Amino acid sequence: MSTFRLILIALLAFLLSLSGSYGYLLYTLSELETMEPLKSFQTTRIYDCDDRLIAMRYVENRIEVPLEAISAHAINATVAIEDHRFFQHLGFDFSGLGRALLNNLKNRAVGQGGSTITQQLAKNLFLTNERTLARKIKEAVYTIHLERQYSKEEILEKYLNTIYYGHSAYGIEAASQTFLGKNAADLTLAEAALLAGLPRGPQLYSPFLNPDAALERQRVVLNRMAELGVISSSEKEAALAETLTFREPTQDQMASYFLDYMINGELFRLFGGDLTPVYQGGLEIYTTLDPAMQKIAQEIIAGIPQQRIDENGIRQPQGALVAMDPATGYVKALAGGRNFQETSVNRALSLRSPGSTFKPFLYAAALESGATAADKVLCEPITLTESGIDPYTPTDFGGDFHHRELTMREALASSCNIAAIKTHVAIGREKLVEMAGRLGIGSHLEPYFSLPLGTIEVSLLELTAAFAPFANGGYKVEPTLIRKIVGPRGEVIIENKPRSEQVLDERIAFLVTDMLTGVLQEGGTAAAAASILTRPAAGKSGTSQDSY
Repeated sequence: MSTFRLILIALLAFLLSLSGSYGYLLYTLSELETMEPLKSFQTTRIYDCDDRLIAMRYVENRIEVPLEAISAHAINATVAIEDHRFFQHLGFDFSGLGRALLNNLKNRAVGQGGSTITQQLAKNLFLTNERTLARKIKEAVYTIHLERQYSKEEILEKYLNTIYYGHSAYGIEAASQTFLGKNAADLTLAEAALLAGLPRGPQLYSPFLNPDAALERQRVVLNRMAELGVISSSEKEAALAETLTFREPTQDQMASYFLDYMINGELFRLFGGDLTPVYQGGLEIYTTLDPAMQKIAQEIIAGIPQQRIDENGIRQPQGALVAMDPATGYVKALAGGRNFQETSVNRALSLRSPGSTFKPFLYAAALESGATAADKVLCEPITLTESGIDPYTPTDFGGDFHHRELTMREALASSCNIAAIKTHVAIGREKLVEMAGRLGIGSHLEPYFSLPLGTIEVSLLELTAAFAPFANGGYKVEPTLIRKIVGPRGEVIIENKPRSEQVLDERIAFLVTDMLTGVLQEGGTAAAAASILTRPAAGKSGTSQDSY
């Protein structure tokens, strides 16, 4: 093949390539009209009942803050090490690119980057990390777009809220809190220089993984700032002498069951099944959780004597505990098992037979129907019949009977099944169905003879809420794990102020509560618990055949 023909083919290939690049450039320019506005995922922060941070949820751990909420040291350090001519160029710094390349070759290290802050932001917002000509063209186009549409301050603010610092921290605020436990506004020069050096190699310079490398990178940043005249030599030396204290990110394992239900239960319902706002929306969620109570609750469940390991490798028996303020409905603690990492099944929400803990609803209905706590019922064997069903012959626990008359107070304290069923029949079986529903039992109930014995299924959270009117003067409250939710701009999305509804006469509520104190006294089914209580208490025990 002749030399002329080879040159002709090469020229044709070049022209076709140039034509293709030009066509792609035109296509990319047309995309600018439909580009998404500047936005990014933000971290949702979760607080306890005293407004202390207990957990975060995110796709990317990001807390966006305005430029004025970022330390001037952090701004100056970032501009110095990443793009010192940022406020002079129009998105591209060709002299800076050449100088950075020479310095890096000279020092045999990546001390300075070649891309401008605007170029890096364009890549972070709109592009993948693929190394192709098409991506470079897009980066250039998007860089021009950013410089035309936004001020330098807006670009810098977005960059500082977008760049990755390592350990799931995106943005200077998340990085500041992750590594140093403080806000970006409060960063010292030494701290700011250290953080400014992380984006060039988040893992390589990680203060957690490679503290020596992180401090050496900090020195590079401080030297660059001094070289540019941003800081004085004495300021540099003072910063290098400063001792930095790092901290690990917040852990939330103790409240895993609580947080799991709050997110996948309450928030799931609140946001119509879409949890995007929780993981991307930068919400501030103020919960009802009392960490001290939660710790005790989890320790109690974890301390249940282990009897066996089931076929799934789970320790048995399991258990659950719910602690709720009866006056507000605020759930202070919720433990759904021994260990969330071992089993995420939340038994505080699982449907279980409540057993005899259902009996207080019966006696509330009886009192409302005109009975008194002193009314007597004979505890002896009975057989109940009804058309279409087999005869029902109940027994007491262990198959025994009292064979004597019991007052209604005694019957509740000793959890006599016969007395409960006789009372159930005497007042009309629909009365218990109505009372339980009124107090807060939402499960479907049928007026079976055995209903007072808790032969239906309810959740522990539901049962706890239904007991609340007894301790709250007859007022019912809805259980909640959330006090308030605030959006990323400070707007209040929801505020759960306590709301109550009177569903029971306060005198009946008082009488039922007083009757329940007998359960914890001598002769009651939970008398042993009285020895560890240091204050007046009322309650009800219950057993069933269900296994947790």
